[in-house]
Amino acid sequence: MHIPLDRQQDVPLYLQIEEALRRAILSGVFVDGDKLPSTRTLAAELAVSRLTVDNAYAELASKGFLRQRRGSGAYVLHPSARPAQPRPTSDTPFPAERFTTLTSRLDGYPDTPLPENIINFAAGVGSPKVFPQEEFRKILLSVLSRHAEEAFGYGEYCGYYPLRDTLGRILTAQGIPTQAEQVLITNGSQHAISLIVQSLLEPGDTVIVEEPTYAEALGLLRLHRLNIVTIPSDRHGMRVEHLPALLEKHRPKLIYTIPNFHNPTGRCMSEARRRRLLTLAQHAGVLILEDDFVGDLRYNGKQLPSLRAQASPGAVMYVSTFSKMLLPSMRIGYLVADSEQYQRVARLKHVDSFTSSNLIQRALDAFVTIGRYDKQLRRAGRIYRQHRDAMVTALQQHLPHGCHFETPEGGLFIWLTLPAAVNNETLMPVAWRHGVTFARGECFYAQEQRGTHGLRLNFAANTPPLIEEGIARLCRAINEVIAAK
Repeated sequence: MHIPLDRQQDVPLYLQIEEALRRAILSGVFVDGDKLPSTRTLAAELAVSRLTVDNAYAELASKGFLRQRRGSGAYVLHPSARPAQPRPTSDTPFPAERFTTLTSRLDGYPDTPLPENIINFAAGVGSPKVFPQEEFRKILLSVLSRHAEEAFGYGEYCGYYPLRDTLGRILTAQGIPTQAEQVLITNGSQHAISLIVQSLLEPGDTVIVEEPTYAEALGLLRLHRLNIVTIPSDRHGMRVEHLPALLEKHRPKLIYTIPNFHNPTGRCMSEARRRRLLTLAQHAGVLILEDDFVGDLRYNGKQLPSLRAQASPGAVMYVSTFSKMLLPSMRIGYLVADSEQYQRVARLKHVDSFTSSNLIQRALDAFVTIGRYDKQLRRAGRIYRQHRDAMVTALQQHLPHGCHFETPEGGLFIWLTLPAAVNNETLMPVAWRHGVTFARGECFYAQEQRGTHGLRLNFAANTPPLIEEGIARLCRAINEVIAAK
């Protein structure tokens, strides 16, 4: 079997094999029930390891193109042999199911697998294909071979100490002086935010958030019956000139902000506004929660100082995650806090979730310590920059008159503003019919109706060809809605 492999490109070999076989199935080279070569045979033909072919077959099976029979082999499962999934049409009431924070797609439809032909710009994460899976597998095996007994235990509830120490050193090198004893490992950044909210706030307390802001943070604040007060933002981030009046009127307990590559807008808060925010919050005695979920993913422009790096002790709590940079399923985040705040949050974590995965923490520490994380950061930045540039170029070529967007200097997202004649409720089912979906703006506003003309586009999770095609589909859908007015 001839499968051309490019050993110089960033895409892992097993994914090149998977893509070639999937295309062969879809084009009819293989029909339903055909038996594929054994992993040993194909590995020998392609001069790759048997594990590489195993991974390719597993990827095909997970996507429904293959069924594997123990002792018999791997057999093609052609999509045309399966019942087609029903798809919403332009006549389907929107949204098909009201958005809740239980959904991961934020496009208003139930959280079910997307049909094969839908290009998804609604995701909130990067591409798993960028993650060095083979390298991490070897590290996991190494941890298991040398420390299996310890790795299978619960571990420390504050987190694996060597990983906390490593994170402290990394943050210190980035200008955020941090000791291991200030780092609490969590099950992703959402868990960190939840612990902070539950341990430091009471129902009825007020939290100031940027408008728009992270959808799941809004859901969490609502869940705990907190009073949400919004502050406007623009291309330079939070408009801090509005803050004195809001502080005086509402007496908040917390200011939640995403200063770097904001979700959903992709913007960065300017250095001058960061300093002003710190001054105002400190004068009012209000804690700042800094969510730096993809702060490392900068493609151009200068690095901006963290809020915590410039703050006095106890003024800023810092939250970040490995889920966006590495793998969503890793579910390892962390927070940085000073003594009294740290103790309250750590005690809550102990009774709330006890520990985070000891095995994954140990493997992650080995991955980071030996320098692979820096290499992975550079690699992801190079690939995601190409994805961003592909989306910017496609938008510039196809975007209808009246639409606007800003080019982010990093992160995962582009925020698109629609013309007044187009709203998400009308556009979403038409875009779905054209084969594309996105994260609708209403999800990111405390008052949902204020987001009807905005949408978030993820450029990181798709390849440049899919981005180009997806933007072309989206723009055709926008033009169709405009023409129908």
